Amino acid sequence: MFEDITPESIKAAILAEAGESLETREGSFLDAMAGPAALEIWKVYQAMNAVVSIAFVDESSGGYLDLEGAKYGITRKPGARARCAMTLTGTAGATVPAGTVFVSPGGLEFALTEAVVLTGGGDAGTAEAAEVGSAYNVEAGELSQMAATLPGLSSWTNGPAAGGTDPESDGALYGRIHAYLSRPATSGNAYHYEQWALEVAGVGAARVFPLWNGAGTVKVVLVDGGMEPASAETVAAVQAHIEAERPIGATVTVAAAAPLSINVTAAVTLDGSAPLSQVKTEFEAALDAYLMELAFSASTLRYNQVAYLLLSIPGVSDFTALTINGGTGNVSIGDEQAPVKGTVTLT
Repeated sequence: MFEDITPESIKAAILAEAGESLETREGSFLDAMAGPAALEIWKVYQAMNAVVSIAFVDESSGGYLDLEGAKYGITRKPGARARCAMTLTGTAGATVPAGTVFVSPGGLEFALTEAVVLTGGGDAGTAEAAEVGSAYNVEAGELSQMAATLPGLSSWTNGPAAGGTDPESDGALYGRIHAYLSRPATSGNAYHYEQWALEVAGVGAARVFPLWNGAGTVKVVLVDGGMEPASAETVAAVQAHIEAERPIGATVTVAAAAPLSINVTAAVTLDGSAPLSQVKTEFEAALDAYLMELAFSASTLRYNQVAYLLLSIPGVSDFTALTINGGTGNVSIGDEQAPVKGTVTLT
């Protein structure tokens, strides 16, 4: 806002105001006095840049965004830890203590939540991520290592981990503050249910269906921070939170969005600057980002948009036989659906 103001411009303005009766040439007494004063005045202007972020908060306001939210009782959601089922096999009678750490090849640690007494077959347990974050939503079988060898435990495997969410981003927090101010939530209206759902860690967006099954009924459909169907744990947490807040007499159903798998196939022509494996990785990332934009905000996935994404990947000069879910047209997205990346086959 004050980018054009510099110590030099301030100094020049001071010397210009001194008039012709005073010596202002470089090295003069007035010149030497004006320089330090101009620098200090410039620092004040720089500090004033923060006033805009304080008075008019947006996604770039940083810590001031948290202070603005606090005025309305809105705090940044801390994120959640992923959990996964474990199958443990070993000597009958041996105990795998709570806190036993299993590790992925990438160094992500999970700890057993409760001790498991082995029976000699495959015994079930639950492991929780060491930290919050979506990176801990690992695939089945990915916890292939242990922090320390445990006598009596011969093998183990994990199911897919779910429920891990990142701390709320500045953009998401600003979105909640903006929604609070622009869409009044009162007396259990639809905005109120959306607000209650978004207050729970792990919820990225919510869609509310008033009177979905007759008078007095409300349905709330959820996606997580990655704009994919929310986990069972998140759904249960939202259900409990809304039950504690809702008006008396309302019957509320909370559910995860139904996943709509988006399967893409294409025959690509490469220009030689990147291998097919790299092209596929970058296309999948671009497709993921596009699908996140669509969740709860669009009713159609555009065939031409996917074609554009593929052609914009470095290394791709052309393609043929592009299909989405087996067809060559747009894909409709239901009100309760969230599009998720399915199989991507590039040849």
